[in-house]
Amino acid sequence: MKKALCMLISLFLLTGCWDQRQFKDIKLVLTKAFDLTEDGDLHETVSIPSVQRGGEGPGPEHIQIVSAEADNVREARERIDEMISQSFDPSKLKVILLGEELAQKGIYPILDDFYRNPRNNLNAYLGIVEGEAGKAVSIKNQTEPRISTYISGILESNITSTHFTGKNLQLICSDLLSPGKDFTLPYLKVLEESQLIKYDGLALFHDENYTGVHLTPEQSLLLMLLEGYRGQYARITKKIGKEGDNPLLDYISINVMKADQKLKIDAKDSEVKVTVRLNLKARIVEYPKNHLDSYSKVEKVNKRLSEVLTKDAKEIIDIVQEANSDVFGIGRRVMAYKPDVWDRLDWNEEFPDIEFEPKVTVEIQELGIIN
Repeated sequence: MKKALCMLISLFLLTGCWDQRQFKDIKLVLTKAFDLTEDGDLHETVSIPSVQRGGEGPGPEHIQIVSAEADNVREARERIDEMISQSFDPSKLKVILLGEELAQKGIYPILDDFYRNPRNNLNAYLGIVEGEAGKAVSIKNQTEPRISTYISGILESNITSTHFTGKNLQLICSDLLSPGKDFTLPYLKVLEESQLIKYDGLALFHDENYTGVHLTPEQSLLLMLLEGYRGQYARITKKIGKEGDNPLLDYISINVMKADQKLKIDAKDSEVKVTVRLNLKARIVEYPKNHLDSYSKVEKVNKRLSEVLTKDAKEIIDIVQEANSDVFGIGRRVMAYKPDVWDRLDWNEEFPDIEFEPKVTVEIQELGIIN
Protein backbone atom coordinates (compact mmCIF):
# COMPACT_ATOMS: atom_id res chain seq x y z
CA MET A 1 0.00 0.00 0.00
CA LYS A 2 2.84 2.39 0.90
CA LYS A 3 4.60 1.53 -2.35
CA ALA A 4 1.52 2.32 -4.42
CA LEU A 5 1.03 5.59 -2.54
CA CYS A 6 4.63 6.66 -3.20
CA MET A 7 4.23 5.92 -6.90
CA LEU A 8 1.05 7.96 -7.03
CA ILE A 9 2.67 10.96 -5.33
CA SER A 10 5.67 10.71 -7.70
CA LEU A 11 3.38 11.15 -10.70
CA PHE A 12 2.45 14.63 -9.47
CA LEU A 13 6.08 15.57 -8.77
CA LEU A 14 7.57 14.48 -12.10
CA THR A 15 7.95 17.31 -14.61
CA GLY A 16 7.49 17.05 -18.32
CA CYS A 17 9.41 18.67 -21.19
CA TRP A 18 7.65 22.03 -21.16
CA ASP A 19 9.81 23.38 -23.98
CA GLN A 20 9.87 20.32 -26.21
CA ARG A 21 9.76 20.77 -29.96
CA GLN A 22 8.46 17.97 -32.12
CA PHE A 23 10.65 17.21 -35.13
CA LYS A 24 7.56 16.90 -37.30
CA ASP A 25 6.70 20.54 -36.56
CA ILE A 26 10.00 22.17 -37.54
CA LYS A 27 12.33 22.64 -40.50
CA LEU A 28 15.98 22.36 -39.50
CA VAL A 29 18.17 24.98 -41.20
CA LEU A 30 21.75 23.69 -41.42
CA THR A 31 23.38 26.37 -43.59
CA LYS A 32 22.82 30.12 -43.80
CA ALA A 33 24.35 32.61 -46.21
CA PHE A 34 24.10 36.39 -46.05
CA ASP A 35 24.75 38.96 -48.78
CA LEU A 36 24.05 42.60 -49.53
CA THR A 37 21.74 43.51 -52.39
CA GLU A 38 22.42 46.41 -54.75
CA ASP A 39 19.94 48.46 -52.71
CA GLY A 40 21.78 47.71 -49.47
CA ASP A 41 19.21 45.24 -48.14
CA LEU A 42 20.08 41.94 -46.50
CA HIS A 43 19.70 38.84 -48.67
CA GLU A 44 19.56 35.55 -46.77
CA THR A 45 19.79 32.09 -48.34
CA VAL A 46 19.21 28.91 -46.34
CA SER A 47 19.53 25.20 -47.00
CA ILE A 48 16.88 22.94 -45.47
CA PRO A 49 17.13 19.14 -45.74
CA SER A 50 13.95 17.10 -45.45
CA VAL A 51 13.44 13.35 -45.48
CA GLN A 52 10.23 11.89 -46.80
CA ARG A 53 8.93 8.90 -44.90
CA GLY A 54 8.63 5.77 -46.98
CA GLY A 55 6.68 2.59 -46.40
CA GLU A 56 9.62 0.79 -44.82
CA GLY A 57 11.53 3.60 -43.12
CA PRO A 58 13.05 6.91 -44.22
CA GLY A 59 12.83 7.76 -47.91
CA PRO A 60 15.17 9.89 -50.02
CA GLU A 61 16.40 13.23 -48.71
CA HIS A 62 15.50 16.44 -50.50
CA ILE A 63 17.31 19.75 -50.14
CA GLN A 64 15.26 22.93 -50.22
CA ILE A 65 16.99 26.26 -50.96
CA VAL A 66 15.02 29.32 -49.84
CA SER A 67 15.98 33.00 -50.10
CA ALA A 68 14.52 36.23 -48.78
CA GLU A 69 15.36 39.93 -48.60
CA ALA A 70 14.81 41.99 -45.47
CA ASP A 71 16.13 44.83 -43.33
CA ASN A 72 17.79 42.62 -40.71
CA VAL A 73 18.47 38.97 -39.84
CA ARG A 74 15.35 38.42 -37.76
CA GLU A 75 13.05 39.85 -40.41
CA ALA A 76 14.71 37.67 -43.05
CA ARG A 77 14.00 34.65 -40.88
CA GLU A 78 10.32 35.65 -40.68
CA ARG A 79 10.17 36.07 -44.46
CA ILE A 80 11.58 32.58 -44.99
CA ASP A 81 9.21 31.17 -42.35
CA GLU A 82 6.33 32.43 -44.48
CA MET A 83 7.52 30.26 -47.40
CA ILE A 84 8.14 26.90 -45.69
CA SER A 85 5.67 24.34 -44.40
CA GLN A 86 6.94 24.08 -40.79
CA SER A 87 8.64 26.46 -38.37
CA PHE A 88 12.12 27.75 -39.17
CA ASP A 89 14.57 26.21 -36.64
CA PRO A 90 18.30 27.17 -36.63
CA SER A 91 19.20 25.19 -33.47
CA LYS A 92 21.27 22.68 -35.46
CA LEU A 93 22.93 25.25 -37.72
CA LYS A 94 26.39 24.08 -38.82
CA VAL A 95 27.69 26.77 -41.18
CA ILE A 96 27.23 30.54 -41.55
CA LEU A 97 28.56 32.08 -44.77
CA LEU A 98 29.07 35.79 -45.39
CA GLY A 99 29.59 37.49 -48.73
CA GLU A 100 32.79 39.55 -48.84
CA GLU A 101 30.99 42.84 -49.57
CA LEU A 102 28.75 42.37 -46.54
CA ALA A 103 31.70 41.30 -44.36
CA GLN A 104 33.61 44.47 -45.22
CA LYS A 105 30.79 46.55 -43.75
CA GLY A 106 30.90 44.62 -40.45
CA ILE A 107 29.72 41.19 -39.34
CA TYR A 108 28.39 41.93 -35.86
CA PRO A 109 24.96 43.15 -37.08
CA ILE A 110 24.57 39.70 -38.68
CA LEU A 111 25.72 37.77 -35.61
CA ASP A 112 23.79 39.78 -32.99
CA ASP A 113 20.66 37.63 -33.40
CA PHE A 114 22.69 34.44 -32.95
CA TYR A 115 24.18 35.62 -29.66
CA ARG A 116 20.84 36.78 -28.24
CA ASN A 117 18.79 33.64 -28.98
CA PRO A 118 19.61 30.73 -26.60
CA ARG A 119 18.29 28.21 -29.12
CA ASN A 120 20.98 29.06 -31.68
CA ASN A 121 23.96 26.75 -32.11
CA LEU A 122 27.12 28.69 -31.16
CA ASN A 123 29.32 25.84 -32.41
CA ALA A 124 28.54 26.77 -36.02
CA TYR A 125 31.49 27.60 -38.28
CA LEU A 126 31.77 30.95 -40.05
CA GLY A 127 33.29 31.57 -43.47
CA ILE A 128 33.80 34.43 -45.91
CA VAL A 129 32.88 33.67 -49.52
CA GLU A 130 34.44 35.39 -52.50
CA GLY A 131 31.64 37.27 -54.23
CA GLU A 132 28.17 36.14 -53.16
CA ALA A 133 27.78 33.68 -50.30
CA GLY A 134 24.38 32.52 -51.59
CA LYS A 135 26.07 30.81 -54.54
CA ALA A 136 27.91 28.49 -52.17
CA VAL A 137 24.64 27.26 -50.65
CA SER A 138 23.31 26.37 -54.11
CA ILE A 139 26.30 24.17 -55.02
CA LYS A 140 25.19 20.64 -55.91
CA ASN A 141 28.04 18.33 -54.97
CA GLN A 142 27.54 14.76 -56.15
CA THR A 143 29.17 13.11 -53.14
CA GLU A 144 27.79 15.44 -50.43
CA PRO A 145 24.09 16.32 -50.93
CA ARG A 146 24.07 18.42 -47.76
CA ILE A 147 26.06 21.60 -48.30
CA SER A 148 26.49 21.94 -44.52
CA THR A 149 28.30 18.59 -44.36
CA TYR A 150 30.42 19.46 -47.39
CA ILE A 151 31.58 22.88 -46.13
CA SER A 152 32.06 21.83 -42.50
CA GLY A 153 34.08 18.87 -43.79
CA ILE A 154 36.32 21.22 -45.78
CA LEU A 155 36.87 23.41 -42.71
CA GLU A 156 37.54 20.49 -40.37
CA SER A 157 40.07 19.11 -42.85
CA ASN A 158 41.88 22.46 -42.82
CA ILE A 159 41.83 22.52 -39.02
CA THR A 160 43.62 19.18 -39.09
CA SER A 161 46.19 20.43 -41.61
CA THR A 162 46.98 23.67 -39.67
CA HIS A 163 45.30 26.06 -42.09
CA PHE A 164 42.61 27.22 -39.66
CA THR A 165 42.26 27.27 -35.86
CA GLY A 166 38.67 26.06 -35.85
CA LYS A 167 37.21 29.13 -34.13
CA ASN A 168 33.43 28.98 -34.25
CA LEU A 169 30.65 31.45 -33.54
CA GLN A 170 31.20 31.26 -29.80
CA LEU A 171 35.01 31.44 -29.83
CA ILE A 172 35.27 34.55 -32.00
CA CYS A 173 32.93 36.49 -29.72
CA SER A 174 35.69 37.66 -27.37
CA ASP A 175 37.90 38.77 -30.30
CA LEU A 176 34.93 40.47 -31.93
CA LEU A 177 34.01 42.56 -28.90
CA SER A 178 37.38 43.17 -27.19
CA PRO A 179 39.93 45.79 -28.30
CA GLY A 180 43.52 44.88 -29.08
CA LYS A 181 42.86 41.53 -30.79
CA ASP A 182 41.69 40.79 -34.31
CA PHE A 183 40.88 37.44 -35.89
CA THR A 184 40.77 35.47 -39.12
CA LEU A 185 38.03 33.45 -40.79
CA PRO A 186 38.23 30.89 -43.61
CA TYR A 187 38.06 32.40 -47.09
CA LEU A 188 36.12 30.20 -49.52
CA LYS A 189 35.88 30.30 -53.28
CA VAL A 190 32.99 28.87 -55.32
CA LEU A 191 34.03 26.92 -58.43
CA GLU A 192 30.74 27.01 -60.32
CA GLU A 193 31.87 25.00 -63.36
CA SER A 194 32.94 22.00 -61.29
CA GLN A 195 30.32 22.61 -58.58
CA LEU A 196 32.97 22.63 -55.87
CA ILE A 197 34.00 24.91 -53.03
CA LYS A 198 37.67 25.60 -52.38
CA TYR A 199 39.38 26.69 -49.18
CA ASP A 200 41.38 29.69 -50.39
CA GLY A 201 43.12 30.90 -47.25
CA LEU A 202 42.30 33.14 -44.29
CA ALA A 203 40.38 36.43 -44.39
CA LEU A 204 41.96 39.13 -42.20
CA PHE A 205 39.68 41.16 -39.94
CA HIS A 206 40.08 44.47 -38.14
CA ASP A 207 37.52 44.86 -35.36
CA GLU A 208 34.32 43.49 -36.91
CA ASN A 209 35.22 44.34 -40.52
CA TYR A 210 36.78 42.16 -43.17
CA THR A 211 39.76 44.14 -44.45
CA GLY A 212 39.39 42.93 -48.03
CA VAL A 213 42.73 41.10 -47.74
CA HIS A 214 43.15 37.34 -47.43
CA LEU A 215 46.20 35.13 -47.13
CA THR A 216 46.85 32.18 -49.43
CA PRO A 217 46.55 28.65 -47.98
CA GLU A 218 50.37 28.40 -47.81
CA GLN A 219 50.64 31.72 -45.98
CA SER A 220 47.77 30.71 -43.70
CA LEU A 221 49.65 27.61 -42.54
CA LEU A 222 52.76 29.58 -41.63
CA LEU A 223 50.63 32.24 -39.89
CA MET A 224 49.03 29.53 -37.75
CA LEU A 225 52.48 28.30 -36.71
CA LEU A 226 53.62 31.86 -35.98
CA GLU A 227 50.56 32.27 -33.76
CA GLY A 228 51.50 29.11 -31.87
CA TYR A 229 48.82 26.82 -33.32
CA ARG A 230 49.48 23.43 -34.91
CA GLY A 231 46.88 20.91 -36.01
CA GLN A 232 47.37 17.18 -36.33
CA TYR A 233 49.93 17.79 -39.05
CA ALA A 234 51.54 20.69 -40.90
CA ARG A 235 53.14 20.07 -44.30
CA ILE A 236 55.25 22.70 -46.01
CA THR A 237 56.66 22.62 -49.55
CA LYS A 238 59.37 25.12 -50.46
CA LYS A 239 61.86 25.80 -53.21
CA ILE A 240 65.39 25.61 -51.81
CA GLY A 241 67.52 24.87 -54.89
CA LYS A 242 68.26 26.03 -58.42
CA GLU A 243 68.60 22.94 -60.53
CA GLY A 244 67.77 24.50 -63.92
CA ASP A 245 67.41 21.27 -65.94
CA ASN A 246 64.89 19.61 -63.61
CA PRO A 247 62.78 22.00 -61.49
CA LEU A 248 61.38 19.07 -59.48
CA LEU A 249 64.74 18.79 -57.77
CA ASP A 250 64.44 22.34 -56.43
CA TYR A 251 61.65 21.56 -53.99
CA ILE A 252 61.44 19.90 -50.61
CA SER A 253 58.37 18.91 -48.59
CA ILE A 254 58.51 18.59 -44.82
CA ASN A 255 56.07 17.62 -42.11
CA VAL A 256 56.37 19.72 -38.96
CA MET A 257 56.49 17.32 -36.03
CA LYS A 258 56.87 19.99 -33.36
CA ALA A 259 56.54 23.77 -33.39
CA ASP A 260 57.85 25.93 -30.56
CA GLN A 261 56.71 29.55 -30.79
CA LYS A 262 57.89 32.35 -28.53
CA LEU A 263 56.58 35.90 -28.78
CA LYS A 264 58.22 38.75 -26.89
CA ILE A 265 56.91 42.30 -26.64
CA ASP A 266 59.03 45.28 -25.61
CA ALA A 267 56.82 48.27 -24.86
CA LYS A 268 58.43 51.44 -23.59
CA ASP A 269 57.21 55.01 -23.74
CA SER A 270 55.25 55.02 -27.01
CA GLU A 271 57.31 52.42 -28.86
CA VAL A 272 56.41 48.76 -29.27
CA LYS A 273 58.75 46.09 -30.64
CA VAL A 274 57.69 42.50 -31.23
CA THR A 275 60.00 39.52 -31.63
CA VAL A 276 58.60 36.21 -32.88
CA ARG A 277 60.75 33.08 -32.73
CA LEU A 278 59.50 29.89 -34.36
CA ASN A 279 61.52 26.69 -34.00
CA LEU A 280 60.34 23.81 -36.20
CA LYS A 281 61.38 20.18 -35.83
CA ALA A 282 60.55 18.44 -39.07
CA ARG A 283 60.65 15.24 -41.08
CA ILE A 284 61.33 15.14 -44.81
CA VAL A 285 58.42 13.62 -46.72
CA GLU A 286 59.67 14.41 -50.24
CA TYR A 287 63.05 15.50 -51.53
CA PRO A 288 63.93 14.02 -54.95
CA LYS A 289 67.45 15.47 -54.88
CA ASN A 290 68.20 13.36 -51.77
CA HIS A 291 71.89 12.58 -50.94
CA LEU A 292 71.54 13.73 -47.32
CA ASP A 293 74.22 11.30 -46.20
CA SER A 294 76.18 13.65 -43.97
CA TYR A 295 75.56 16.08 -41.14
CA SER A 296 76.89 19.01 -43.19
CA LYS A 297 74.40 18.36 -46.02
CA VAL A 298 71.48 18.20 -43.60
CA GLU A 299 72.64 21.43 -41.97
CA LYS A 300 72.76 23.08 -45.38
CA VAL A 301 69.11 22.14 -45.96
CA ASN A 302 68.21 23.38 -42.46
CA LYS A 303 69.86 26.72 -43.12
CA ARG A 304 68.24 27.20 -46.51
CA LEU A 305 64.77 26.26 -45.26
CA SER A 306 65.17 28.61 -42.29
CA GLU A 307 66.09 31.48 -44.61
CA VAL A 308 63.15 30.85 -46.95
CA LEU A 309 60.57 30.53 -44.16
CA THR A 310 61.90 33.59 -42.32
CA LYS A 311 61.50 35.59 -45.51
CA ASP A 312 57.96 34.24 -45.92
CA ALA A 313 57.16 35.13 -42.30
CA LYS A 314 58.27 38.72 -42.89
CA GLU A 315 56.05 38.95 -45.97
CA ILE A 316 53.05 37.62 -44.03
CA ILE A 317 53.58 40.09 -41.19
CA ASP A 318 53.87 42.92 -43.73
CA ILE A 319 50.49 41.90 -45.17
CA VAL A 320 48.93 41.65 -41.72
CA GLN A 321 50.24 45.08 -40.69
CA GLU A 322 49.22 46.71 -43.96
CA ALA A 323 45.70 45.32 -43.44
CA ASN A 324 45.82 46.64 -39.83
CA SER A 325 44.76 43.23 -38.53
CA ASP A 326 46.29 42.47 -35.13
CA VAL A 327 45.80 38.71 -35.32
CA PHE A 328 48.66 38.15 -32.86
CA GLY A 329 46.81 40.07 -30.15
CA ILE A 330 49.76 42.39 -29.52
CA GLY A 331 47.46 45.21 -28.44
CA ARG A 332 45.67 43.03 -25.88
CA ARG A 333 48.99 42.04 -24.30
CA VAL A 334 50.22 45.62 -24.18
CA MET A 335 46.91 46.63 -22.60
CA ALA A 336 47.25 43.88 -19.96
CA TYR A 337 50.93 44.18 -19.06
CA LYS A 338 51.77 47.77 -20.00
CA PRO A 339 48.58 49.77 -19.38
CA ASP A 340 50.48 53.03 -19.09
CA VAL A 341 51.88 52.54 -22.60
CA TRP A 342 48.47 51.44 -23.93
CA ASP A 343 46.81 54.61 -22.64
CA ARG A 344 49.25 56.73 -24.66
CA LEU A 345 48.70 54.83 -27.91
CA ASP A 346 46.08 55.04 -30.61
CA TRP A 347 46.37 51.34 -31.52
CA ASN A 348 44.55 51.70 -34.84
CA GLU A 349 47.24 54.14 -35.93
CA GLU A 350 50.14 52.46 -34.13
CA PHE A 351 49.85 48.79 -35.10
CA PRO A 352 50.74 49.12 -38.82
CA ASP A 353 54.03 50.81 -37.88
CA ILE A 354 55.29 48.77 -34.91
CA GLU A 355 58.55 46.88 -35.39
CA PHE A 356 58.20 43.13 -35.99
CA GLU A 357 61.18 40.81 -36.07
CA PRO A 358 60.27 37.24 -37.04
CA LYS A 359 62.78 34.40 -37.24
CA VAL A 360 62.07 30.80 -38.25
CA THR A 361 64.55 28.03 -37.49
CA VAL A 362 64.16 24.56 -39.03
CA GLU A 363 65.77 21.41 -37.68
CA ILE A 364 65.42 18.26 -39.81
CA GLN A 365 65.21 15.33 -37.40
CA GLU A 366 63.97 12.54 -39.66
CA LEU A 367 65.02 11.90 -43.25
CA GLY A 368 62.55 9.17 -44.17
CA ILE A 369 63.35 5.58 -45.07
CA ILE A 370 66.21 6.42 -47.46
CA ASN A 371 69.04 8.94 -47.06
